[in-house]
Amino acid sequence: MTRKEYVNWIEKQWAVRVDELTVTRILQKSEDILNTEIIWPNAKRHKSVTVPELELELALREFILTYQDKAILSKAILIEKAKLLAVGLEVPDGTSKFSAGWLQKFKEHNGICQQQLHGEVSSVNLGLWLMPCHC
Repeated sequence: MTRKEYVNWIEKQWAVRVDELTVTRILQKSEDILNTEIIWPNAKRHKSVTVPELELELALREFILTYQDKAILSKAILIEKAKLLAVGLEVPDGTSKFSAGWLQKFKEHNGICQQQLHGEVSSVNLGLWLMPCHC
């Protein structure tokens, strides 16, 4: 199909008018778009994820599941552990920022919720437990 035919087809299918330049740009990137693995389909934007990044997320999730009952895992501890894991997995520098926002997204992607401690343990201000969400 020509660019103009694509524009008309899109308008007919979805009642949306797009510019021919948009169609051109999409067609030029079609190979990359089709080869990008979508990990989080509900995300507003999708970026390709490298294998070391996936390994990092899996390793950090495993760390949380292993130690959630043995230690209090604060945000600072998890960010430092993520940095150590990234070095060990040879994740390229600058790939992840390891910020509070990064940690929040990680927890959302992996279904991990923060829960405030209660009882005797909560009287000592040591941090938060992280547990898999069952919501």
